Amino acid sequence: MRKILKWLTALLFFGLIVLFIFNYRYPFITPAVGNWSVGYGKTNKILPSFSINPNSIITYKEVDSLLVEEIHYIADPFFVADSTGYYLFTELKGNGSADIALFTSHDGSEYNYQGVVLDESFHLSYPQVFNYKNEYYMVPETKGAGNVLLYKAKEFPFEWEIEDTLLHNIAIKDPSILLSKDLNLIVGVNDNLEQFFFTADSLKGSWKEHPNYSPRWGNESRPGGRFFKVNDSWYLPLQNRRLGYGTGISLYALKNNQGNLELIPKRHMYLSPQTGINWFNRGMHHLDIQPDKDSYYVVYDGDRNFKGKRSFQYKRTLKFNFIDLYNYFRN
Repeated sequence: MRKILKWLTALLFFGLIVLFIFNYRYPFITPAVGNWSVGYGKTNKILPSFSINPNSIITYKEVDSLLVEEIHYIADPFFVADSTGYYLFTELKGNGSADIALFTSHDGSEYNYQGVVLDESFHLSYPQVFNYKNEYYMVPETKGAGNVLLYKAKEFPFEWEIEDTLLHNIAIKDPSILLSKDLNLIVGVNDNLEQFFFTADSLKGSWKEHPNYSPRWGNESRPGGRFFKVNDSWYLPLQNRRLGYGTGISLYALKNNQGNLELIPKRHMYLSPQTGINWFNRGMHHLDIQPDKDSYYVVYDGDRNFKGKRSFQYKRTLKFNFIDLYNYFRN
């Protein structure tokens, strides 16, 4: 009997240690997900960090007040700027499937809501808009369609139509595209947060899974913004989920070793919960950075936790800890 009690005590002690470690890495109880809003601003320096302007925020409440339909959140901001102004595209979630909405600004300091510019029968998000060979294109998340679709501006910035299917019968989240003279690349994840790399010889070329890359799986695998370049290095924001979905953004550098592609961690929690900004006090999960004249222009989103609400996330805690263990022994 004593031997059994010793074994039970040892097992209980071991279990408590495991639970402590698991809770430390990915807490079982976290702030509850609230409602996303969007921020923006200019900065002269983006590395190692930049300061978020608490006065330059488009809240979902502001958009909600303009519409009859209830707005639950605005998120995933991407922008383009030219001589006519700044064009900010976001995911907008009402009572149905999310759409792509547009905000415009003359100088990037204040934005006006222009309405929904892309509406499909499936969920839309991640409106990655860019100029390519003097034409405007958009690669949003179209996982609900079962393909990665390329849209082209029929009349920029208000009218968009499908131009091409970049990836057929491949449903990935947040496909982030890099177009450069050296490499054309799409990075995204599936529902299990397994990362995939696809390459092609041009935007409208034949996109195929890259034959030689090192994928990430689990936490910090899902893209959270477009590629951007600093000092000849390409960076990709990836989402951190330590305190639940949308905790923060870490930066990863793209390494190309003779065709072997890999994302290397460079800035852990580059964006994190902003305790001093109510609209972003729970977390942040998206970032778009682009050069703007002699500085940089940045847009991002953040989530607000109302009244200290908490959620119990044991499945996430167990899943991410076991994935991390698997990744550790695999490498």
